Amino acid sequence: MRVLVLTTFFPNAADPQRAVFVKNLVRALKQRCKVDVISPIPYAPPFSLKAAWRAQRAIPMVDTIDGIEVTHPRFVVLPRLEWLSGLTYFLGVVGALRTWKRQLADGEKPVVHVHCAYPDAVGAVLAAKLTGIPCVVTAHGSDINVYAKRTGLRGQIRWALRNAHGIIAVSGGLQNDILAILGAPSTKVRRIPCAGFDMEVFRIREGGAPHIAPKVGLGARLVIFVGLLVPIKGVEFLIEAWAALAQAGKIDKEDRLVLLGDGPLRTSLMQQARARGIEEQIFFAGMVSQQEVACWISSATLLCLPSRNEGTPNVVVEALASGVPVVASRVGGIPDLVKEGENGMLVPPADPLALGMALEEVLRRSWNCRHISRSVAHLTWQAIADQNHEFLQSTVTGS
Repeated sequence: MRVLVLTTFFPNAADPQRAVFVKNLVRALKQRCKVDVISPIPYAPPFSLKAAWRAQRAIPMVDTIDGIEVTHPRFVVLPRLEWLSGLTYFLGVVGALRTWKRQLADGEKPVVHVHCAYPDAVGAVLAAKLTGIPCVVTAHGSDINVYAKRTGLRGQIRWALRNAHGIIAVSGGLQNDILAILGAPSTKVRRIPCAGFDMEVFRIREGGAPHIAPKVGLGARLVIFVGLLVPIKGVEFLIEAWAALAQAGKIDKEDRLVLLGDGPLRTSLMQQARARGIEEQIFFAGMVSQQEVACWISSATLLCLPSRNEGTPNVVVEALASGVPVVASRVGGIPDLVKEGENGMLVPPADPLALGMALEEVLRRSWNCRHISRSVAHLTWQAIADQNHEFLQSTVTGS
């Protein structure tokens, strides 16, 4: 079997932290079969004044990302015409897919594994049908929870899912949503998590990472957020909850809220913290490497993810694997991971009062880090790759 991973969900030179979980899955899958990667990039016009577009345009057509060769064809994204992106994606990748098929060795059985239902699955399923290659779609969360609810996209996504040879849902809730879109029970939908951890990176470290404490103060309790500073992550609710706890005297002045990540809301979140008088207790760490994320998490008292919506967040698995309890919104695949009172607490999204109460409770309690770590011991990348390999193999063989 030879697998072509086709997706925009992959790191690139302009965004090296993008969808690292897919890269981790590819690395583990390469130990079981031949895997190639095509990661389309939205076309950026020349002579652009936007720094982001200039960086995107500079991405090479073929690159090596952490030892994995990646091809980056371009496709056009038209502003305010997102319903056309599935078609433009198809036009951008069909040539690359035909080239890949011609390069197959005699006897190799190909399969396309596409991540994300839109625009990836729509364009990839159409291209795979025209080239006669079976295609498996992995849906991750917002592609189903958000895009599939939009007029003009739902019909396209339904067509792609119905015409895929197999569908992977990364959580139980997402599996139910996919079945609802399909409109009938289907045996081709399989639930396989896509949130895993590297045992060598995310593990219990007694005493945490020594170099972290000087950055925030010795003896401080650390509450960590990891993610982009964008509206869907609900970080403003976390800051509001922290401010309420500080005003009520429920946290010490030495305690710190650490935000790992960056994004368009950074300035407004800093202003919010300043207005609530807690700016000295919040540390904006910015974008850091995966190794540095692991160091921060291992030094944390708890991890908080107050998102409005999610798929199955990798960072939750990584925190639990490190023996760190989690407070998170009861959305997406998070309830599959966080068991109330056993390894953390769940709260309704967009509810700073409930969030503050959960933070106070988790900070107050004593937790068994080894018990927490065992709750996700089955979610190593090797175990997840085994499940993906078996499902892809069954799609190729028709068994």
